[in-house]
This record gives sequence, C-alpha cells and structure tokens, in this order.
Amino acid sequence: MIYSTKPSRGYHSVVIVKADSPYKKLEDLKGKAFGFADPDSTSGFLIPNHAFKQQFGGTSDNKYNNFFSSVTFSGGHEQDILGVLNGQFAGAVTWTSMVGDYNSGYSVGAFNRLIRMDHPDLMKQIRIIWQSPLIPNGPILVSNSLPADFKAKVVTAIKKLDTDDHACFIKAMGGTQHIGPGSVADFQQIIDMKRELVTAR
Repeated sequence: MIYSTKPSRGYHSVVIVKADSPYKKLEDLKGKAFGFADPDSTSGFLIPNHAFKQQFGGTSDNKYNNFFSSVTFSGGHEQDILGVLNGQFAGAVTWTSMVGDYNSGYSVGAFNRLIRMDHPDLMKQIRIIWQSPLIPNGPILVSNSLPADFKAKVVTAIKKLDTDDHACFIKAMGGTQHIGPGSVADFQQIIDMKRELVTAR
C-alpha cells in the first residue's frame, strides 16, 4: 500500500460548498445542483454515491429520489471545485488527505493541486460540509499468475529501494511516498461497491 509523506494510510472524499453559501450540512443541498468528478473515481463518485444512496435512497440516475435538482459528472476533481466556485454546482465532491495545513490544501489532494496551480486563496473560498471515512491509498499490484518466489522478490526490491535510495524511490513512485503492508481486505468494501454498480447496469 502506498503512503503519502504524512502519517496517513489513506484519503477522504469530501463535499464542498462556497464559503459564503448558507449550506452547513449535506441536507442543506436539497433541491440544488450537485457535481461528481468521474464515474470511475473512488472518491469522486463511488464512495459518496454509496453514502447518498444510504441516506437519501435512489441512485445518481434519479438524483437520489430527486434530493438534488441535478447531478452532473464534471470530468475531474479540479473541475468540481471550479464548478462550485463559479456557481455551476451548489455542492460537489473532491478528495483530500485531511492531514497537514488546512490553508495549504492539506498534504495531498485536489485542493493542494489547485492552490499550487493558480488559486492561492482557495481554502478561504470553500467549506467542507461532509467527509467520508478513510479510503485506503492505492496498492502496488502484481499478477497472481506469477510464481510466489518472484512476487516475494518484487516486494523485497521495492522495500529495499525505499530504504536504500529514497530519492530514486520517490521518482519511481511519482512523488514523495512510502509503502507499507496491505491486503485485499483493506479494499473489500470498495470492491463490493464497484461490483454492485456493475451489476445494476
């Protein structure tokens, strides 16, 4: 399992609104336009979709029993945030670590990325009104068809690179990250949610 630089084994899906809006909780968005990121995104759809189905009933296709006036896929997490800022959505989902400095957009996530791009005051412009339980960080996978001894060697090599040449490890993993043990059980709820969606189609 991949870790970020901060002591977190995962990240969160969050619902945001404009800071100067009257919306304080999810229920306040009744009858309003809502934005998801992408139908294949865990934090941008899968997790909040499951929560909304439990809370309001229905599905995204019927706007959760018409709780929202509209449900739109913006195409990405940053687009969701910008959609809230420009008034396209009253509320929308995105992802963040919820670890680190709030004004910097936390340690990792869509807030942090937008702040570093061209929205330095972003966190003063939005408010988080809902957050999911911790979502486990993504795994490093190898095929089950590979011999057990080869899989063990891959794990050993990755761990060794992390400890022996962390600068190289950072480049190989695409950012400042660490690794730790993980199992299918860590991701079972996500797997079940995805299967439920596929079955319903």
